[in-house]
Amino acid sequence: MVKDRQHTSGTSWHRPSITVIDNSLLLILKLYGVVAFAALALVPRHFLPAEDAVILFQYSRNLAEHGEITFLAGGPHVEGATDFGWMLLNALAIRCGIPPFWFCAIANVFSLLMLAVLLLRLANKRLSLSCIFAIAGSAALFPQIFAAASGFAVLPDALLLTTIVFFAMRQKVALASISALVFCLFRPDGVVFAIPLLICLVLEQEERGKSISVISALFFVPGLIYFFWRWHYFGEMFPLPFLVKSDTNRWFGLFVVHSIRTSLPFLVFVAIVLAPLKLARNVQKSWLAVVLIAVPTLFYWTMRLDQNVGSRFFYYLPLSAAIMIAVNWDSLQANRVLVFRTALVSWLLLFAMPLYRELRTFRDEQFQSVKEIAEALRHMPQHGTLITSEAGFLPYFSGWTTYDAWGLNTPEFAHRFFRSSDVKRLGADLIVLHPDRPESCVVLPDWEPNYVDRTWPHLTRNLVEGADETQYELWLTSYGSEFYRQRKQWNYGEGDRECWFVRKNSPLYAQITRILQEHQGIAPAEALLLEKVHGKAKR
Repeated sequence: MVKDRQHTSGTSWHRPSITVIDNSLLLILKLYGVVAFAALALVPRHFLPAEDAVILFQYSRNLAEHGEITFLAGGPHVEGATDFGWMLLNALAIRCGIPPFWFCAIANVFSLLMLAVLLLRLANKRLSLSCIFAIAGSAALFPQIFAAASGFAVLPDALLLTTIVFFAMRQKVALASISALVFCLFRPDGVVFAIPLLICLVLEQEERGKSISVISALFFVPGLIYFFWRWHYFGEMFPLPFLVKSDTNRWFGLFVVHSIRTSLPFLVFVAIVLAPLKLARNVQKSWLAVVLIAVPTLFYWTMRLDQNVGSRFFYYLPLSAAIMIAVNWDSLQANRVLVFRTALVSWLLLFAMPLYRELRTFRDEQFQSVKEIAEALRHMPQHGTLITSEAGFLPYFSGWTTYDAWGLNTPEFAHRFFRSSDVKRLGADLIVLHPDRPESCVVLPDWEPNYVDRTWPHLTRNLVEGADETQYELWLTSYGSEFYRQRKQWNYGEGDRECWFVRKNSPLYAQITRILQEHQGIAPAEALLLEKVHGKAKR
């Protein structure tokens, strides 16, 4: 018989009983967790990493092979890979003969396993494979799992953040400080989590002076040493991606509207899932909502979140909800079933379709043809120079000297926006860009001569304007995977496409154009015709 109990507000509440449907859904979640482990382990066998993940692999390879942090082998020191610790681990894996994407798979499986273990420890629950698979399945229900599968450090970051919280809950000041330092080395924006957590940890200590000394010795001092070392090493106070991502129009001069919109489904989910905590007695560590949710969210609202694959920058929100539920697991008691049901319903409403769309995008953005073209460029007897809007696959697999027009890996264009005159000045043999679908690969009458605001359409227009038709000829290839092209029912070079401008007087012209022909490249005459049709359709 179901019994009533009084909660803190004095009203009666009926304990929800576990039904057959609940048990069935939980079993499905556990099976999905098994699938998640297997998929993360095997993804490099069947898929390619994301463009930005390959950029970090480039830095890791140069560090492993040349002992320097550079975008180009033998080039100047450049801090385009902000995940310093993740880069070091990948470099170590390369030195040990492990390809970086396979290392990411190993790290993902380990991180997901240990994340489940830590959450169970926070909840004071006995470790079991059943519970581990259930947590793994829950973690893989969000679109960020595809960012992890694409080579980003989403799961290692989640593990490190949970580790800081775990040691903070256990009042382990030294271990929490070391974990916080490692987390900030993995991602510099980790300070918006680490510092508030350490401050709250100090406030809960009786010997605050001693705790401050420990944190200073193990977190702040090493962190400052690292900051000044990297400032000296790179000659930049801030990483290049930070400069690029902070260069944008803002709402009230502070917030980025797109970042706010991206976060909203996750914030709504967290609010719904954590609502049952109001029914629990003796809610523990309610300040976690401030340090894990409010403070970081305000920070990310001020940043331009480029390459936010699977909304990866907001994975901390469902993770924070999981941490708070684990910390209050004993207090929830009869409301645990309510948490499960509300989480399931809110997930179905908010994330079931985004998860499917992210799976489709993951398949769409398998740049096998770009990888093959880049590998063919690498095998040419002589290498040239290229300018590109997306500096992942082409530089990594070709080995060519590359200028990143967006600025994430080329300091000059991080400090100022790329201009059309830069094309002539650099004299690259090849210019490759991916315009937004409504944009054109030929100059249109309504374009301005030189755009100065940092937007993607402005960048691609400046590149197209700089690639004067008297100096360069246009080739087209289809963007993404064959699956994407066939799904959209586009012929080669139609719809979403990449523009390849080959310099006519380049000594490498014949070899470059032959490689493009061999990989379904659309030759200049047909490419120009397709772009004219595209421009008319736009108008």
